[in-house]
Amino acid sequence: MKADTFNIIQRLFDTSQMILKIPVYQRNYDWTEGNVRRLLEDVENVIKNKQQYFIGAIVYMESDNNDLGMPEFLIIDGQQRITTLTILLQALKDLCVQSDQQVLEMIDSLLTNKYSSDEYKIKLKPIKSDNIQYERLLNGNLDDMDYNGHIYKNYKIAKNIFSNWINNGIKPIEILLALKKLQVVGISLKSGEDDPQIIFESINSTGVALTNTDLIRNFLLMGDQDQDKLFEEYWLPIENKLRKNNNNETLDLFFRQYVITKSNSTITERKVYSSFINLFRVNNFTHESQLKELNMYANIYATFLYPNNSNYNDKIKGYLLDLKQLKQSTCYPFLMHVFKDYENKIIDEETLSKVLSLITIYLIRRSICNVPTNSLNTLFAYLYVRVFKVTNNKNKYYESINKYLFSQKNKDEIPNDENVKYALEHENLYQNKELCRLLMLDIENNDFKEKIDTDNLTIEHIMPQTLSNSWKQIISDEEHDKYVHTLGNLSITGYNSELSNKSFKEKKKLIKENSKIQILNQDVINQDSWTINNIKKRAIRLSRILLNKYYLSRITDPSIEFELVDKLSLSDLQRIKGRKPVSFTLQGANYTAKTFKQLLIEVVQLLDQDNPKILDSLIGFRFSERDISVQNPLIGRLPSSNQSGISEIRDGIYLYTHLSAVNILKELKLLFKFYNISEKDFTISVRKQ
Repeated sequence: MKADTFNIIQRLFDTSQMILKIPVYQRNYDWTEGNVRRLLEDVENVIKNKQQYFIGAIVYMESDNNDLGMPEFLIIDGQQRITTLTILLQALKDLCVQSDQQVLEMIDSLLTNKYSSDEYKIKLKPIKSDNIQYERLLNGNLDDMDYNGHIYKNYKIAKNIFSNWINNGIKPIEILLALKKLQVVGISLKSGEDDPQIIFESINSTGVALTNTDLIRNFLLMGDQDQDKLFEEYWLPIENKLRKNNNNETLDLFFRQYVITKSNSTITERKVYSSFINLFRVNNFTHESQLKELNMYANIYATFLYPNNSNYNDKIKGYLLDLKQLKQSTCYPFLMHVFKDYENKIIDEETLSKVLSLITIYLIRRSICNVPTNSLNTLFAYLYVRVFKVTNNKNKYYESINKYLFSQKNKDEIPNDENVKYALEHENLYQNKELCRLLMLDIENNDFKEKIDTDNLTIEHIMPQTLSNSWKQIISDEEHDKYVHTLGNLSITGYNSELSNKSFKEKKKLIKENSKIQILNQDVINQDSWTINNIKKRAIRLSRILLNKYYLSRITDPSIEFELVDKLSLSDLQRIKGRKPVSFTLQGANYTAKTFKQLLIEVVQLLDQDNPKILDSLIGFRFSERDISVQNPLIGRLPSSNQSGISEIRDGIYLYTHLSAVNILKELKLLFKFYNISEKDFTISVRKQ
């Protein structure tokens, strides 16, 4: 490795025949207007002060490619700055077409190889996704360029600024000489000796900061002999699926959620790259196998981002669109697991649809009740591994997820119908406009096979947000503040803000003309006036529709367990010590029990349901203050005043429960004989030690 300071344009471009190649692992060109203007300020300072000006560092390495007949250099770091300088040169060149042929030819010799074929005519070779636009710029095909792309935008900025300078008396040759005085620290690497990846990751130059996407792309493509092939077959398709608007935001989110999915744990933005590298090594990936897996997950992720472009049925698309509208991407790591199971035929389309329905309704109910979202990252990061820690749960896939979510308490519990109903009828829903729109469209689409087109529909307050004098005659300020943003006073129309503060009569006329919105507005168009009582009644009707639509049936199947367990019988008394029960089976039926006391009570109650006469016949034994003998079931009619450790079974019949786990099983062993139940018909599931 060798470092020295030089004038970047003179060193890298003032050579008759050469190629500067930006490797495929580099990020797309994404310098913004702000970056370009700051660089042009540096150029202006050079013109004014007639001095060299330092603009940062670049890292480059001469390629081993000997087939070109000219030297080829790979740009390891600094491609944003180098590309921008060539764009500035092209902008200046185009201004000289009519006025300064000498400067035009000087710039042309910097940007192109005069005697090379078309393929190698242009000295700088950006990555493929930028190269088309770059070649169009240098070949003068501006009409075919992407006007929203960074290359074209920055060219126009530079051309306008240079034009202003020239109009103010600065000559094109002065601008060119100033560009040639820009200096960098150039770090030249030697192929086979220096590791460009380590240099790339540790460099801290000015410009656009490296994103996690940049670092991951560099890691997977840099140094691989097949980097061009890997880029074409895997990386570029990932970018094409997920990268939008010339930025890495969606890709960065995808990589973070991929890492969360693979690690089944929460990952901060700062730790995404290091966690990715760790997963790469733990899973013994090659660069190609890692890219193959990323491509598979990118296909799934693209379905979340653009449901209508997928091949899934309309119900699945609808749930994904709802999640997207609610901006609930926190569930995507969990859903990536689920969609992968579908792709691997572990679940069918119906199960996939049911799981999506469950997750969507769960999140909608939380949103209605305005439950804070800060716990969702953790919930969905761990959800899959906690539900399917017991692999047999995949045989009851939807049921297992349902049971787990219903078992959550406090911040992650599913809001009950009472809380949802209250929020729908009384709370300010308008503050969450995405939710508000979703609720009203779900009401309207409830009975429609063909969904209403929502593109031109907006949220409308029937009682307006600002009361006119006519409205103030029938509604007080206090009532207005309380009910204006509640569901009963909201609708959707295609009139944008046209309804605004109009009288109810005028609003009703316009709403009635919007014939597509029927269910939502039927009790509006049938009223002669709009009062608080009307709002309350409408809220009750609409909340009933939504509660029915967002109903969740709770699964309580005791055979679904979320802990790894040992199944024990009544003959395993010594193995029961120090263990905690999870569930038990009795005569083929499954039941949940978290303590041995609960287990004893539930078994006795189950036995009593089938044959109450037997339990009645066992009444008469006295409760003892010391541990019982297994010969005494200790079932009594009334407890003594000082008795502890007893539980009522039914109608004043009590069971002594202050027993060790072993004695409880001895009790049951004796009881089963009275009921003619075989010990083989009873098993206990206890947590593994």
